[in-house]
Amino acid sequence: MKTISRRNWVKGMALATLGSVVFTDLKAADAPAIKWSADQDALLNQWMGVIIPESSIPGAVSLGVPAFVKTMLRDCYEPSTSATLTKALAALPAIEKVSESEKEQLFFQIEKGKMGSDAQKAMATLKGLTIRGYMTTEYVMVNHLNYVMAPGFFNGCEPIKK
Repeated sequence: MKTISRRNWVKGMALATLGSVVFTDLKAADAPAIKWSADQDALLNQWMGVIIPESSIPGAVSLGVPAFVKTMLRDCYEPSTSATLTKALAALPAIEKVSESEKEQLFFQIEKGKMGSDAQKAMATLKGLTIRGYMTTEYVMVNHLNYVMAPGFFNGCEPIKK
């Protein structure tokens, strides 16, 4: 049995890590882009408006969360999940002219699985992504979660105690 030096082991691990990163990047570059039509985009915005509606504070749509959801679906989810979501959204009834309470009731029915398991899974995915995107927007982080990017400020003119 041949022994390996520490230098050769570190070199091999570095090459293996670099290779896996390059392979992952190349695999991600080949991912098919999701094409959202204007109707699908409007439907996505409407359902996201049901999940986090506009009120005295901005809702999900006005804070740009649909762009986040589309990016997450494209980059982090399997293409089958995105296809299932678009099919489920297209199969749902139109909600443009429905009152807010009826929209909420329809959403709760979908969550309970009364519209089918595909619609239930699609809405769970959409709801999770919408909430994650909304909670990580700059508006919510700064104004409601008191997020400070670099806590602990530096004051260069502070006297030093001897």
